Parts: sequence; structure tokens; C-alpha cells
Amino acid sequence: MNRADLRKAMILLSATFIFFCFSGGEIFAGILTDSANVSIYYKSVYPGKFAEVEVWLQSPVQISGFQFIINISNPDLFNFHTDSISIEDVMMRIDTCTWQPDSLHDSTCFKDSIVQVPVRNCFIDTVGSLIRNFEMVECHGDTADTSEPDCKWIRAFGMAKYSDPIDPNPNYQLLFKFGVDAFCIPDSVTDRSANFYMFPQSNSFLSDPHGNVVPFKYHMGQYMTWYSVPGDANADSALNVGDIAFLINYLFRSGPRPCIPETADANGSCLPEVGDITTMINYLFRHGPVPVPGCWYGK
Repeated sequence: MNRADLRKAMILLSATFIFFCFSGGEIFAGILTDSANVSIYYKSVYPGKFAEVEVWLQSPVQISGFQFIINISNPDLFNFHTDSISIEDVMMRIDTCTWQPDSLHDSTCFKDSIVQVPVRNCFIDTVGSLIRNFEMVECHGDTADTSEPDCKWIRAFGMAKYSDPIDPNPNYQLLFKFGVDAFCIPDSVTDRSANFYMFPQSNSFLSDPHGNVVPFKYHMGQYMTWYSVPGDANADSALNVGDIAFLINYLFRSGPRPCIPETADANGSCLPEVGDITTMINYLFRHGPVPVPGCWYGK
């Protein structure tokens, strides 16, 4: 299916959703009285790491399509993971009459024109999920600044073949996963959690094989970043010889600085120094004391 067909399908789904939303509560409720459930699981993530956020579905009816607009409550901790940023040609109606107020413009002022639009492609994982055989799956993010990987919200969209919808199931099943990047926040940061918001009343919806909107309840998920592990200079969530090599490169070979500054301070001296390397060697190979929480914040 080419992009033109994809856009038509997306417009059809969106139009169906808008129609039922504005047709009145009685009509909306009369189509499907049973509500589905969409839930994001709670999880903890190590700072500076990529993580997959799991979206789960429980539905009493068949599901053939969805669109979810998801935001992060604390973008200082997480961003949605950007796979790539591309430029697409989109046909748009352009107002060519700039010499008079908009209210006075007529049809002759608007011309069809090809406009280049930046598109942020975000990470979405369908392996082993309910949508692994969907005909169309896309995940796009905001385009505010496509020169940077930071992404504050995403729109995940999927549509199944007519003959292959998601079957009803009273139990939760994995719908898909999307990616987030946790920032390298120091241990001095106390607010370490973020929620993933979704608003079904606006632009998020489920649909059945007949194009009917399926009402659903959204259960907000929360992600939390762990505090750093003293001595884990290379941020691989383990204490090993790689941390010693990382410290040596950082201190003596102009290597990269630790993701979490305190992790380089294994002996709690508040300075990155040779003593931290000695502490790690003693701990790993000579049954020395466990590295202590550091107090160096990039000083």
C-alpha cells in the first residue's frame, strides 16, 4: 500500500471517529456498550538507557484499527525515541493572496502545491504483539525541531486487513511497544518519574472491522529512573572491568564523561581521581569494600 492509500485510510478512520463523537452520546453508547481497556505497564529504567514501553489491550470485541496520541508528563526525564527524520512531499492548498484579509479570500486565492514536510519516525516494536500482522503500522512524533532527536509526543497508528482483526479476549495482551530514551540525570534529581498521557476524548481511538468506534478506558502508565550504581562508570547497570577501562579513558585519554557524574566517584571523595580506579580494582579483584555513593556533580 502506497502513501496515498495510507493517507486515505487514516482520513477514513479519523472521519469515522469524529462522526461518532459529534453524533451524540446516545448514538456513541448505542454502538458498543462494552468498553475495551488500554494499559501501559509500570517500569523502572536506568538513566541514560533506551527502554521499550509496553501497551496492552483487553477488548470484548474485534479490533481492526487504532490511533493513539501519547504525551510524556516529564520530558526532562524521558523523550520518545526517534528512529529517523525524513522529508516528505505533501500536496497542500496554499493561500496565494497575501494582499487582503483572510476573510476576503476566494477560491482563486488557493492553489494546489507540493510542500515539503519533515516527518519524525519513532520507534515501534510489533514483534510478538497483536499487531504483528497488521497491514499498516506507523509511529510519528512532533516536528517542532527535527534537527534534534528529542521528541515530546507521538502518534501511533495501525490498521489490520479486513479479514485479520484482533479477536476479543478477556485477558490483557501485548498490543505493541514504543521506545523512550531516559536522560542522564544525576542522583541529586529527586523527581524521577514520568507518566504517559493519552486522551481518548480527542484524537485517540479504537475501531472494529465495520468502522465503528470502540469506547475504551485508558490506564496511565508510569516510568521511573533508577538511582545510579556507585562505580558503574560506563552505565551498563553492572560493576565490571569495563568501568575501570571507562574511568581510565575518561581521566587520562580525554574519553567521554560518565552518563551519571556520581558513578565516576567510586570512593566518595567528591572528585574523579585515580583513587576511584583503585577502589574498583580492590572491589572486583581483591575482595575490597563496595564502592560508596559518590558526591561529585561534575565539579
